[in-house]
Amino acid sequence: MPVTPHRDYRLNRPYQTPILEISDESPRVKTFRVKYDPIPEPIQIKPGQFVMVWVPGIDEIPMSVVQITEDGILSISVAIVGDATRALSQLLVGDNIGIRGPYGNWYEPRKGTAVILGGGIGMASVLPFVYECKNLEKHDSDSQIDRVICIEGAQSASQLIYTEELKQLLKSESTENLYLCTDDGSLGFKGFATVKLEEIIQNLMQFSLDQSVSSPITVYACGPEIMLKKVVDICLEHNIEVQISLERMMRCGFGLCGLCALEPMGLLVCRDGPIFRGETLVDCTDFGKFHRDLSGKPYSI
Repeated sequence: MPVTPHRDYRLNRPYQTPILEISDESPRVKTFRVKYDPIPEPIQIKPGQFVMVWVPGIDEIPMSVVQITEDGILSISVAIVGDATRALSQLLVGDNIGIRGPYGNWYEPRKGTAVILGGGIGMASVLPFVYECKNLEKHDSDSQIDRVICIEGAQSASQLIYTEELKQLLKSESTENLYLCTDDGSLGFKGFATVKLEEIIQNLMQFSLDQSVSSPITVYACGPEIMLKKVVDICLEHNIEVQISLERMMRCGFGLCGLCALEPMGLLVCRDGPIFRGETLVDCTDFGKFHRDLSGKPYSI
């Protein structure tokens, strides 16, 4: 008699599944959609969680989940940054990849104003949280999310992703709720997204003072770690809660290999993250400074 696998089956080994659809988000980012349904139970992946993606014959790498539908169609967006992502980007519809997970914790919505920042491919992590916050703002009075503001940063206009989707979601043709930032000024604000973040925070705080209203601000961000270090510094300076999604080299996804360690606290990005609060990262001396390679040796970022 066949035995129905336990839901932990998803965590133990890759579930092989064919690519159903591929779409281009930018010259270096593609979105892949696959059916992720290894056992007959509904799967829930919360905004900020990740899966391990196996490219047969190449490697297994962590990827943020952009979306999973009720019928189990999972979307991941891939930026070409190394051998595994390059190999993945060359696959075609019908080719098989492996998925296991989800792993890690997730963004936790807070009352007040949500300022959500994505840098480069970091938008893949925060996009589902933009959807969650907009849904809470509209339907869940208990959450008391008053406003959702999104900031996206990239080197140039061609590297911005999901912009039309964000405009529709935020109902913004202006810069009232959506701020696009490019280093070269080819679209939107010319400069780093962290500069725009500080400006927005100062404006929100001044508005609260002028109107004698109290609306807490929480910042949520994912992107290059040097950018995230600046985000944390800005938020702690203004006494604002911040939740950051970190990326690190990973082999296992659940705390065995140790490549994703944050020193000197011994925190593991896969097990204790990938979402961390700013006050935790302050005590991590390698945050914004060092990563580890596949041998565990630290290197400057």
